Amino acid sequence: MCHGDYIRFLVATEADPALRAALRRASRGLLTLGDLVDFAAGHGYRFTEADIPLAVARPAGCGSD
Repeated sequence: MCHGDYIRFLVATEADPALRAALRRASRGLLTLGDLVDFAAGHGYRFTEADIPLAVARPAGCGSD
């Protein structure tokens, strides 16, 4: 896989109102990168945790000491 598959998923969440709504509904249960990977797989997107750039997954201010 590659970062491109993850990027396609991000673009789809912005372009597809139904996918965006599903992501919002599921958001409380998406506690890990693996949870996000599983959610995406359930909607036809295939990528791994390694495809998600960690700088994107890290909250602002986290590790910026």
